[in-house]
Amino acid sequence: MKARVGSDRRRAFAAYLKDHLTGSDAAIHLVERLREAHRGRVEEALFASLYEQFSRERTVVETLLANLGASAVSMKRLAGRATGTALRLADVGDPGDLSLFRSLEALATAVQGKRCLWRAAQALPSLVREHQPGTFQQLEADALSQWEAIDRYRLSTVQLTFAV
Repeated sequence: MKARVGSDRRRAFAAYLKDHLTGSDAAIHLVERLREAHRGRVEEALFASLYEQFSRERTVVETLLANLGASAVSMKRLAGRATGTALRLADVGDPGDLSLFRSLEALATAVQGKRCLWRAAQALPSLVREHQPGTFQQLEADALSQWEAIDRYRLSTVQLTFAV
């Protein structure tokens, strides 16, 4: 019975990680589009940095899945990639466009979700033992810094977007 419960919990954690990979795929696509839309502007560096950070973090999640003996492939992730490809055609907008504000807000929300993942990982002693001490704490701190940078830019667009 205990073995089955443990196996069910590992499968549940793998499903949770796969959901985060789906979100990671979407976030990476979004920052890539934002970087392209902001080419030659100061914000290009922010989105290039986020792209690199998100890509490294996705590797951590893929490693966690591999350590569980689980594949990173899922139907949700495949569907998310198809949707993400369609959404790539959507305009991320220029400062003052509602589409840019919405994109930044969605990205900020996604980063908070990722921060929740890193906090949950810290509460799993077996994961903490498998990684260097502080890994998940550092990833959480990185997520907070990412959120702050995204939100600073989001807030800088408020007056242009909603000046009433």
